[in-house]
Amino acid sequence: TVTAGSRPVEKGTLTGHSDFVRCVAWSPDGEFVASASDDKTVKIWNVKTMEEVGSLRGHSWWVYSVAFSPDGKTLASAS
Repeated sequence: TVTAGSRPVEKGTLTGHSDFVRCVAWSPDGEFVASASDDKTVKIWNVKTMEEVGSLRGHSWWVYSVAFSPDGKTLASAS
């Protein structure tokens, strides 16, 4: 969803996780969104193209949170 004036406007749906999404985070430059899911992955999405550009695996349980560092160069996740 993006905002047009004071009204939210849906841009599209990011499809790729196989279970619930627990958290999303915007990169500081606004180019990417990261999502944390119960499917034990973190996915990174290009906001303009709405395409998945990366998938991080390695968690042994649901991923509850995700956050970009202030400079956007590091992504942290927690399960």
